Amino acid sequence: MDSDCQHEFEFLGEQKTDEGTNKYFRCTLCGDVFVFPPNSDIAYKIPGRKD
Repeated sequence: MDSDCQHEFEFLGEQKTDEGTNKYFRCTLCGDVFVFPPNSDIAYKIPGRKD
């Protein structure tokens, strides 16, 4: 995660997959979205819009 943001998360929802459930969170400060897949220690970051 970026060191320039103190990420404060809000839960967006879940998406079912064959392996389990992806969980989606958005940072209320920078707008980045983080996807936490099932059975994984990795979070995928989708950058927020930069206006």
